[in-house]
Amino acid sequence: MGNKIVHFEIPVQDTERMSRFYSELFGWKFAKAPMEGMEYWLISTAGDGSLGGGMYRKMQETDKPRFYMQVENIDEHTERFKKAGGTVIVEKQEVPGTGFTVIGADPEGNAIGLFQPTAPPPQQQSTATNNAAPQGSSASRRSSSPSSSSSSSSKRKSSKAKTTNNKKKKRKSARSSKKKK
Repeated sequence: MGNKIVHFEIPVQDTERMSRFYSELFGWKFAKAPMEGMEYWLISTAGDGSLGGGMYRKMQETDKPRFYMQVENIDEHTERFKKAGGTVIVEKQEVPGTGFTVIGADPEGNAIGLFQPTAPPPQQQSTATNNAAPQGSSASRRSSSPSSSSSSSSKRKSSKAKTTNNKKKKRKSARSSKKKK
């Protein structure tokens, strides 16, 4: 089975205007995330189990939308990525309490993120504040467009993700107990 997309990001010039646009067009919900030195919004697309994302104010004119693929071993996948012709743009970095990311460009210059969770990603809820990992991925590293070289050292807090993850574990445990009876 292939690797699944677990997060997407949309860089924009005007976050207020674009959050209204996507909300009115698709019914997406937005929640401004507390990011030091960066304007970042979490996106909930369709509620439980749906792909969540983020939107941030462009740091470089060359910033383009990107998606993150979940991998089991980020170091091995980074090597596979390079051998296949990809170029690493942002080396492995930790998203505190969530996992690790690497951002690169495919052979045609499209940005791709690799994501290795440190724990199973929390189940997405119907509000944007509970999106799946990697929450705040752009905020925890420098701008990651293929031609970017600026940096941002913002780190994101993950207490909500941990709380959601604990709730998921309890539900899974309860389901397992019912099946055994």
